[in-house]
Amino acid sequence: MAEASGNPLLSTARASDTSSAVQLHPLVLLTISDCITRHTMRQLEGPVVGAILGQQSGQEITMEVAFQAKLLTNEDGDVILDDEWFSKRVEDYRDVHKAPQFELVGWFTLGPASGPQPYILPIHTRISEVYTESPILLLFHPADAASEATAAGKLPLTLYESVFENATGGPNEKAMDIDGAAQPKALKFKELAYTVETGEAEMIGVDSVARGGGNATAVNGAAAAAPKEASKVEDGKKGKGKVISQKEKHREEMIDESAVLDADDEEILSTLTAKTNAIRMLSRRIALLRAYMSSLPPSYLSDPSLPFDTPVSAEQPLPLDHSILRSISAMLSRISILAPPDAEAFTLESHQESSDVQLIALLSSITNSVSAAKELGRKSHIVEHAKQQGRKGGINMMMSGGSGYDGAGSSYYDGEMGGEGKRAFGSERW
Repeated sequence: MAEASGNPLLSTARASDTSSAVQLHPLVLLTISDCITRHTMRQLEGPVVGAILGQQSGQEITMEVAFQAKLLTNEDGDVILDDEWFSKRVEDYRDVHKAPQFELVGWFTLGPASGPQPYILPIHTRISEVYTESPILLLFHPADAASEATAAGKLPLTLYESVFENATGGPNEKAMDIDGAAQPKALKFKELAYTVETGEAEMIGVDSVARGGGNATAVNGAAAAAPKEASKVEDGKKGKGKVISQKEKHREEMIDESAVLDADDEEILSTLTAKTNAIRMLSRRIALLRAYMSSLPPSYLSDPSLPFDTPVSAEQPLPLDHSILRSISAMLSRISILAPPDAEAFTLESHQESSDVQLIALLSSITNSVSAAKELGRKSHIVEHAKQQGRKGGINMMMSGGSGYDGAGSSYYDGEMGGEGKRAFGSERW
């Protein structure tokens, strides 16, 4: 409410069912983070302003891509958009993403959690007049980036839609005065609810960004911040020189190559980090539930001596919410499904299944070994058979090479094999 927050730009109208349903994509958040980082590191002046492109179908709006806008200062000192550059940039994004259905659905800037400030009115008015009738304002809160709510998972941003209300009265007053002229309208901002939606491509991109610092190696801050002193080293007799930074050389000596993570280490580290965060969040939720249950007064369900209609104590710090208690009871009833009541039978069945799996693996290994032995025997038989055929072929060739005489009229076997040869072959064959 405007009175509660002290911001006159916030609307006092009640939330209605006709408000837009906004789906925010992580790529927009990464772009905003990149713009803030570059704006801070370059020590630029002026506000951080950017456009958000997406699709709109009725009351459903998607915020898919974003880019930082170029700003100008007019004669009155107000910060405005560079219309020519801005229009060309929107068309370039449609061409690059091959999405002609993209349209300007909103814009982003930085601001406090109390709400929009007056300096954004010229930009918002210009966008609503030229590009889209009712742009959505994404207000990022840099001061809340390190808060406990952000650490718990809440994004430090707020989405607003622009509405026009009567400048002199409340939104429910009549818009016509006595003379029939319309009362002046004032631009107000009403907070919108949103959901974070992501696709497979965006998940890969976010994962790459999250793991981008895995290979970062720590270097001495004093050495990195000190000015670089360069020394010229002569390259032999050619007269060519090469400038080498002493600080860079010292830094390379300090870097331990074994400390740089490879792809497998990054994957393991990412998995362990995700599991650690999940366990930490589960522990916080369990601690919150235990603290809530401990703060409740005693019940007749746990203490039969208490009456059925036990009054709630006035010193009760938290209200008795039956919907929360029913959710806790349903969660406790599902624990028995996850953890079986008969642990011994479950363990025995688990061991039996494990033994069956190991037995099948052993049988498969034995079958493969038998098949390998059979293949080895077949190949060995082929080799031995080939050797025997080779020996028989050599003997037949020697036996069919002549009738026992060479050109000199002497016996072949007499000259080559001697008497043993004649006895071995002549006595049986001849």
